[in-house]
Amino acid sequence: MAIYSIAYDLFQPQEYQAFYECLEAFPHVHVMDSLWLIQANEEAGALRDRLMPLISGGDALFVSRVSQDWAGAGTQCGEWLNAPERHQALASRSTSA
Repeated sequence: MAIYSIAYDLFQPQEYQAFYECLEAFPHVHVMDSLWLIQANEEAGALRDRLMPLISGGDALFVSRVSQDWAGAGTQCGEWLNAPERHQALASRSTSA
């Protein structure tokens, strides 16, 4: 498993409940208004492909794998990232380009 940062801008006035439920289905922490960290077995592209149908065409989505080198201030994610069950996920490296 790996840790991914999911950032988004949702511009369309519609219901995004399915989008949020999809994020909540993973081990996660809601870091800021438009930023979540999730733990997943999928690659970034697969996560993007899973989330895109749940938002509108004019919305923006960015998915990135998180490494061991991270820093934060004023967020609640440090405890979540430092939990023992995340150590291996942060240490693992993807073999794909």
